[in-house]
Amino acid sequence: MRSILTALQDGRLFELPEGASKERVLGFLARILDANPNIEAGIEVIEEITLREKECNTGIGMGVAVPHVRAHREEGELFCAIGWSSQGIAYDAPDGIAVHLVVMYYIPGSQKNVYLKEVSTLVKAMRKSGGMEPIAKAPDLNAVRNLLLDWVSSVLGDAGPESVARMIKLEVRQSQTAEPVPVHPQVAAPAAPGPLPAALAIDGHVAIFSVLVAPPSSPFVLAADAGLVAAIEKDAGLAQSLAVAAPFSYGRQRVFVTGLTAYSGGRILYQCVAIPDNAPISDLSKT
Repeated sequence: MRSILTALQDGRLFELPEGASKERVLGFLARILDANPNIEAGIEVIEEITLREKECNTGIGMGVAVPHVRAHREEGELFCAIGWSSQGIAYDAPDGIAVHLVVMYYIPGSQKNVYLKEVSTLVKAMRKSGGMEPIAKAPDLNAVRNLLLDWVSSVLGDAGPESVARMIKLEVRQSQTAEPVPVHPQVAAPAAPGPLPAALAIDGHVAIFSVLVAPPSSPFVLAADAGLVAAIEKDAGLAQSLAVAAPFSYGRQRVFVTGLTAYSGGRILYQCVAIPDNAPISDLSKT
């Protein structure tokens, strides 16, 4: 499960929007893989993932799916992106169970056996840790991250990766208990490139969400609120508004860009907050 540990370290764990279809989930995670600079040039990740899924359902049972794309070259490292759905995705898995965890892999030729071993280890860890129910009922993404780190620790032994897993878990728990710092959109500026952020849910007045811009595709909004996703994705000028990092409106909401992560091929993942036009700035301190 080393590639899962790496994904957690690099921030490639995402909360999937409520009610998202299987196709939408696969499309989003494929764009995340495609944004990785280590992926082989010339591979159409979305097309290959979609084709493979039509040929063989990648649901492996117990609420887990492992869609994957195979590289044409031998060299390279196995890596993945992870999506979590509290509601569950209608995936048409062989056992008929809704999928709560989607782990999408990029597999170089030399890593085929590593991939098979990782999937086998993933199933072993899940069974050892009480099945999918704890993750399916997790209250938020940080809880999911901690549970996945428990899975990693349970199967990787007493040294090396387990120590790393424990370190990350400690950092996550410390960040959860740290006193929140108020955000003031009037002075907010795009942050330096860093780990991929996770989408968060609506919190009363404030919505925190992410937008993946990956030309030539339309921007992909990742948020827990389906209405927010639909409303913002209708904005034909969304990519341009994000690029200038200036506040912009949709309906009665104001959107502020608080940070971004830039990747090769012009791909950018933006972190944003949306507040009602009539909400006072001090409301942001409640997030």
